[in-house]
Amino acid sequence: MNWELYEVWGISEDNTEELIETTKSLKEAKAIAKVNIEDETSNIVECTIYYEDEDGELIEVESISAG
Repeated sequence: MNWELYEVWGISEDNTEELIETTKSLKEAKAIAKVNIEDETSNIVECTIYYEDEDGELIEVESISAG
């Protein structure tokens, strides 16, 4: 069985990186990143979406920045 997994990582103003969420949908990953960047109560200034390949390696798909 072949399945895809995307991880959304948030980068805060102090350059700390943390996992926000995982999903099976790239479209959903992009929506999650956008919501977290636009959240005024959050200090996340950038989100990076990674794809997990068959070997468990993370490959950067897209980086989304505030502004």
